[in-house]
Amino acid sequence: MKRETLKARGGCGRSPKARNSRSASYLRFYPRVPALTRPLKTRRSATILRGNEAKILSYTVLIVESDPATQLSLASIVATCDYSPLITSSGQDALRLAKAENPAMMLLALILPDMDGFDVTRQLRKDSSLPLLVVTSRTSDVDRICAFELGADDYVTKPFREAELSCRIRSLMRTTYSSTGTGRIGPSMQFGELVLKPDSREVWLEGQQVHLTPKEFDLLLALAENHDRVTTSEWLLLNIWGYDENIRTRTLDVHINRLRSKIERDTSEPAFIRTITGVGYTFTAPLAPAVEEPLRKAA
Repeated sequence: MKRETLKARGGCGRSPKARNSRSASYLRFYPRVPALTRPLKTRRSATILRGNEAKILSYTVLIVESDPATQLSLASIVATCDYSPLITSSGQDALRLAKAENPAMMLLALILPDMDGFDVTRQLRKDSSLPLLVVTSRTSDVDRICAFELGADDYVTKPFREAELSCRIRSLMRTTYSSTGTGRIGPSMQFGELVLKPDSREVWLEGQQVHLTPKEFDLLLALAENHDRVTTSEWLLLNIWGYDENIRTRTLDVHINRLRSKIERDTSEPAFIRTITGVGYTFTAPLAPAVEEPLRKAA
């Protein structure tokens, strides 16, 4: 079968200039827990990129979609976000391009001509933490949960609103890349054998690097920055995913389970992330003095 990989051109046009009057109010997330005496710490990566910073970026977004009309729509949205779209309708090509072209993000449909989008996600996550946003017509909770369990960072259903999808793309890009490449060297955070390096977005456990997806890292960092305090489920959903408190979703539960499977020795008795039934979660490990580099085990 002929591969249908192409660079999106022509119809998408050049991306418009960032609006100077764009409001960043939707990024100012605050906890809604009256009992807390001081606000929870929001992530440094929640700072919005200014217009002149966005122009410097030349990130490529890999669009994996078989419907031509949806391809053009997604390419237009990506271009509007000041990123370069790269399109394929093939799951096999998507996996190849994820390695060959080194895109900054993947927009993935679940229904593809050669393989299922879940299989693409499963194979991708074997050796890649590439930010992955699923865009699909499948609306069931089972599909959504399955996508998150396999490693998707976000999930948007068709028909989607262009403004919302654009915000989700920018948000995932911002949380993944805005704190890197800035020249800042931030202190590491150490909790026993667990080390978090916010500026390089690395996690180390017992001297070995732990590979997390962008959303898994954001969730772990939010919990760690508020260690020994209870963070509500509503606050985490709002701060990490931008979900309204009225939206009922298992997104957080799935990501917590995935995090525990990667950093806990015994997930039935977690040492780091403890559930506060009916409220949220707390990061219970004590914070050690900052470290420069995690200890590496001898080869």
